[in-house]
Amino acid sequence: MLRECRRVLKPGGRIAGYVIHTPAGLSPSQTRRATELGPAYVTASASPDELANLAGLSVTACEDVTDGFWTTCMALLQARRTLEVDLREEEGDDFYEEERNKKETMVRGIDEGLLIRSLTIATRPVA
Repeated sequence: MLRECRRVLKPGGRIAGYVIHTPAGLSPSQTRRATELGPAYVTASASPDELANLAGLSVTACEDVTDGFWTTCMALLQARRTLEVDLREEEGDDFYEEERNKKETMVRGIDEGLLIRSLTIATRPVA
C-alpha cells in the first residue's frame, strides 16, 4: 500500500495516517502476546519508519498518540456497554461480541505496553 501511495504522490507530496504497532525490543513471547491483542498486521517485520523508507517515502513526523487512543477505546467500550441492548438488536450478538472483544483486547495490549498508536507523516522525496 505504501508503494502505491508513493506512486500517486507528486514529488514533495505528503501522506498522513495512524499506525498501530509494537514498541522496539519486544521478546518473542511479548511479540506473540501483541499479535493476540492487536490487529493482524501489528507485528510487521519492520517499524513504520522502516516500512515507509522501503516504499521510497521519508517520515517527516511521528507522534505517539497512544494515550488518546486508549481514552477513545475506553469511551467506545463504555458506550457499547451502555447501549448493549440496542446494539445487540441492531448488530446481532456475534458482531456485538466481536467489536467489544476487539476494543477490550486493544486496551489490554496498550496497558501491557505491547501496542502503540502513532500519527505518522511521510513525504515523497523531490527527485
